[in-house]
Amino acid sequence: MTAAPPASVAHAAAALGCGAVRWTSPGTGLSAAERHVVVLDDGRSVFVKGATDPATERWLRTEAATLEVVGPGLGPAVLGWLDGVDDHGVPFHDHPVLVTEDLSAGYWPAGSCVTRWRPGDVGAVLAGLDRLAELGVPDGLAPVADWPDPHWPALVSDDRLVAGGLVDPDWLHRHGAALARSDVEAVWRPEVVVHGDVRSDNLCLTPDGVRFVDWSLSGLGCRDHDRVRLLPTLHLEGGPAPDTQGRVPPPLIAPLTGDTVARAVGPDPMPDWLRDVFLRLARIDLAWLAAALGLEPPTPR
Repeated sequence: MTAAPPASVAHAAAALGCGAVRWTSPGTGLSAAERHVVVLDDGRSVFVKGATDPATERWLRTEAATLEVVGPGLGPAVLGWLDGVDDHGVPFHDHPVLVTEDLSAGYWPAGSCVTRWRPGDVGAVLAGLDRLAELGVPDGLAPVADWPDPHWPALVSDDRLVAGGLVDPDWLHRHGAALARSDVEAVWRPEVVVHGDVRSDNLCLTPDGVRFVDWSLSGLGCRDHDRVRLLPTLHLEGGPAPDTQGRVPPPLIAPLTGDTVARAVGPDPMPDWLRDVFLRLARIDLAWLAAALGLEPPTPR
């Protein structure tokens, strides 16, 4: 006997006028949202994402709203949005369900145990971010929610950078004030649409260019917001150093890297392997900010 599909899958298939032949749950995504790649009885393959609680519902509504703005050239095409009740007054689902095209056939740099960037991939991703910035400020999108508070003044004053082995005391004495000042001078402006969580496992490359997925943290933000978030992790994965990819103003680099550095040297417990990843990112972030400010390269303790 064939098992019944999950409710989100059944509702999504019905909304498309089809039945679900088979469905799999990809091992991706960090939230509690449901995720299914679904093969329909008309031969199509679609991606079904269903909210499961108030938090994932809020994120899914954000994702659906942004995808309507950016269109299928930068994200997956939206095939269905199930919210509320159908024409007969029957609830679709306990929470909203988003149905998009399945991008499994694209090249996913993080699709295996080791992230692999091919020649030209990084350029295609950065070109995609430039295209996203060209959308300007469309109506109806809210500001991104992850613009961080200043971290560098505290990092400088309490010597966590030294204790974490990122710099020696002499370097911090000479340049700490410049680091702190760049963070305080940061100004948030809703200039462009930003994805909010661009990283190697949230994108794929197709013959037509890059396609970004998981727009849960998207909204309006500063130009180069996504670039600043992405470039340090790209470098960690074998890509180019951030300071070789065009100039970004220090007051934008400072806040968007300071929270990563604060986590790396902060008191919150985390597995040793994760602490190591954050420390490696922190060294990349600090070197980038120092270069942007015209400071001498940081000297580790």
